[in-house]
Amino acid sequence: MNGSLAGFEERRLAELKEHVAARAAAGRVRRPRRRIVLAVATGAAVAAASVVTVSSIGGAAPAYAVTKDSDGIVHVTVRDTVLGDVPDVKGLTRQLQSLDVPAIVDYVPAGQKCKEPRGAIVTDIPRDLYHTPTNIPGDPGAWQMQIDTKLFKPDQTFVWTLYVDPVNGWNGTSTILMRDPVAPCELVPDDRPHYLARTPSPWLKATSLGGYQVKGKTVGEVLPEIDKRGLEVTYLVTEPAPDKPRDPDMLYVMYSTKQNTPVGNDWSVWQADEPAKGVIRLYVTQKPATPQQH
Repeated sequence: MNGSLAGFEERRLAELKEHVAARAAAGRVRRPRRRIVLAVATGAAVAAASVVTVSSIGGAAPAYAVTKDSDGIVHVTVRDTVLGDVPDVKGLTRQLQSLDVPAIVDYVPAGQKCKEPRGAIVTDIPRDLYHTPTNIPGDPGAWQMQIDTKLFKPDQTFVWTLYVDPVNGWNGTSTILMRDPVAPCELVPDDRPHYLARTPSPWLKATSLGGYQVKGKTVGEVLPEIDKRGLEVTYLVTEPAPDKPRDPDMLYVMYSTKQNTPVGNDWSVWQADEPAKGVIRLYVTQKPATPQQH
């Protein structure tokens, strides 16, 4: 990766960290409906895309409003709508293209991905081509971003993918700038590793466990406690990360294609959360990871 590209990526990461910190502070006052995370990827080509993800808690399909200023800046506003609705990606594509954004918008359900490669990734992305998504003051169910149409070069396409996060079911968006031609999104099983933090999301804490610690225990040791409390149990099947992650806190990954793997009582539990009231999800692994491995 060249120096200018690395600088661009680090700047995006810094912006996202500032936004996450702001949302965390707000969460101490009230439960947030939205947060921003950085999609973890490996390889210079993917890093060059500066993939930015915005996630919406609850999995509701978003509704969109798109406007354009006289100076060529397009503003996109996204709001949550009804849980289970499929976003109108064709309509959003038409709106963006009508306002001079050479965009393709695709929707990817949980457990799937667009078959790669779709096209050549642009690495020399202008600094102000688009800005990191921000929350709208007074509207916790919405976020907005802006795109500068004057900075697109000929034969470039703004590829915007709307997807359902395979770990938590949140709505997410990722954006990549590509050179034409860009192949259509052909849905295939998602066989990518999804990196997991060792600490649970503050919005999904397993409060029904009443402080009971699952870390370091086996499935067979934890299940009686869950049953005693009258709770349901599900599993997130994980395994040690296949390579050294950027964040040393992420020692485990999950694969969507491996979630039907039978879980044994001798498997290790390293984390638990509560995606729905009374439903405890155990993060389990057949082979525990150690920091020394990475």
